[in-house]
Amino acid sequence: MVEVLRLKKFSLIFVFLIFLIPQLCFSQLNSKDIYTIKIPRLSHKPKIDGVLENPIWEEAVKLENFTQYEPKEGAEPSEKTVAYIGYDSKFLYFAFYCYDSEPNKIRASLTKRDKARGDDFITIYLDTFNDKKRAFVFRINPKGIQSDGIFTESGRGRRRGGWEKIDFNWDTYFLSDGKINKDGYVIEIAVPFKSLRFPNSPVQKWGLQINRTIRRKNEEIYWYPRSRDVNGFLIQSGIIIIDGEIEKGRNFELMPVITALQSDGGKINPEFGTNLKYGITSNLTADLTINPDFSQVESDIPQNEVNQRYAIYYPEKRPFFLEGSDYFSTPINIVYTRKIIDPLWGIKLTGKLGKTTIGFMSSYDENPTRIDIPYMEKDRTGGSEKALINILRLRQDIFSESYIGFSLTDKEMGPSGYLNKNYNRVFGIDGHFKFHKYYRLSFQFLGSQSKVGETKTALAPAFNISLNQSSRHIRFNIEWTSIHPEFEASSGFIRRKDIKSFNTRFGYTFLPEKEYLISITPSISYRRIYDFKNTLTDEVISFFGFLNGWRQSHLWFVFSKAFEKYRGIDFHKKEFRFNFSIEPFKWLNGRVEFSMGDGIYYWGNPPYLGYKVGNEIQAELRPLTNLRIFYKFDSTRFYKRKGGERVYKVNLFTQRINYQISKTLSIRLITDYNSYDRKIYNSFLFSYEYRPGTVFYIGIDDTQVGDEMGVYHRSSRYFFVKFSYWWRF
Repeated sequence: MVEVLRLKKFSLIFVFLIFLIPQLCFSQLNSKDIYTIKIPRLSHKPKIDGVLENPIWEEAVKLENFTQYEPKEGAEPSEKTVAYIGYDSKFLYFAFYCYDSEPNKIRASLTKRDKARGDDFITIYLDTFNDKKRAFVFRINPKGIQSDGIFTESGRGRRRGGWEKIDFNWDTYFLSDGKINKDGYVIEIAVPFKSLRFPNSPVQKWGLQINRTIRRKNEEIYWYPRSRDVNGFLIQSGIIIIDGEIEKGRNFELMPVITALQSDGGKINPEFGTNLKYGITSNLTADLTINPDFSQVESDIPQNEVNQRYAIYYPEKRPFFLEGSDYFSTPINIVYTRKIIDPLWGIKLTGKLGKTTIGFMSSYDENPTRIDIPYMEKDRTGGSEKALINILRLRQDIFSESYIGFSLTDKEMGPSGYLNKNYNRVFGIDGHFKFHKYYRLSFQFLGSQSKVGETKTALAPAFNISLNQSSRHIRFNIEWTSIHPEFEASSGFIRRKDIKSFNTRFGYTFLPEKEYLISITPSISYRRIYDFKNTLTDEVISFFGFLNGWRQSHLWFVFSKAFEKYRGIDFHKKEFRFNFSIEPFKWLNGRVEFSMGDGIYYWGNPPYLGYKVGNEIQAELRPLTNLRIFYKFDSTRFYKRKGGERVYKVNLFTQRINYQISKTLSIRLITDYNSYDRKIYNSFLFSYEYRPGTVFYIGIDDTQVGDEMGVYHRSSRYFFVKFSYWWRF
């Protein structure tokens, strides 16, 4: 109760800050006239074939003023790039002539959609609401292989000097082709307006950024000049204006799905499902799925689950939950859809009305995870119970890079017909403010309440506040997180409760900006955690070093000294970690990681301090442009003391072989081995992917388990077939 009162007082102070800080917020960059482009309407549709011989491109606007960002910011690009943009009533068209003085060194693979990693490419960012918060991303390699996703501007997380996050799980329909020639390569793209969301207005004014990556040179060039001295990515965009009639929303999409599974030689069990999508307006979309197919086409990379203090996080891979997942993202992760185990149906509404972003999702789970209440037996919920999960997310834009948000999750759980027997409800507000050019302030205040049987908890609080600064040389952040012991987010992923955590980190970046050494960033971080009894449970100080250089080489190391209290015992630990990755050739990239130091054996009774050594080696080979072979070996060894008796050893081995027959046909083989569990998993998949949603899969999954003598026996095998077809009306 005391914590709730403190939270209310703190909330009042923060409400005052919310009204004060916007006075400091302003847009950092104004587009120059040269980067505000009115797109011409083409007289007829160009042929998308990657040749660029169609004279219709002469009617398009021509862009040539590209600027280097890496390795040397502001410099002239080493290779010339010319872009063309036009439109008609149905499509937005792009064409690129990417000159290259050594075309035989262009990195380009023939691979599955969204899998063209490590290639040269062109990336288009379309901020269709021009709100500097979210953009559609279209990335094409020199062979015309498509990748698409959603970029979300955020002050949390970094990628090579910019605040950015791209979720490539979003898929849509568009046309593209690319061809390598004696001067470089050509890419042509046609994006249907039906594949985008944008304001329902007669004149469209969108943010646009174009990036070309020349992988072997560590070179990134941009149409609108990008600077490390700006905290934000989409704010560094040009403007395109479309003043003419274009096709808007209200499209209806239907995707029936048929799956068939045969397990261990039994009967074939066919299942039918349907996915529906309706564009209510050009900026608001409704989705419905009935008996959704969540067959394991994409399997999880194995992780070490031995001697772990907290739950392991596995990313979502199911299409219905992946699309629009960025709408529900907040600093404290109260939405983790992998906790929806066996959904019978799901509905979703996502989009934007004016300056208000809307996200709503509801799903009926026939095999839900339990609702945890402290001091209760763990089997009080679950089993034969069902659950209705509802999630609401609202976000109101304030200025170009700031917002206020509201979140609500509700999990109603019980026997069929009595779903309100148990529940867990979480609600709260959050916000993000950009001010004084380099600074971002984020916050989230939450409250949860649960009921299981006759037991009902009081309102339990959680909150997160963070301030970060990012400029050309300085990186700094400070964060405070508090999660009450009784706070429960049964639809989310919270690794640890009963904490009051303070975190801070400071780094300074040196910029040689040379081909072999682009940047050097030493940094220091400090973390201190108390529980709600005001007992110090964790204290960590870490020293980091990061180097970015030749051919995508990244060297990272950290030394940390820590205190941790576990089950009433004080432990003092030291650890060193080292990581190095590089892409030296177009047929090879790799990564090595090594760690050593003190570790706690959490599974001991009592737990004790031992010594832990870890090694990880990862490599991807591309002996042919259409063949990728991926290997990963992860080894963890734990000893009672340094040089002493070994307690356990875990070896994880992963092999993934992908052979692309054509742009639509591919074969994949997966082999995973876990020495601790003595399990071998093999998976074979034949794929025909005509376009997103129109697919045909045939697969075989086989699991073998070893006995005490080291002989492996099959524990399960199943065959599956999946077919779906995507109609857009």
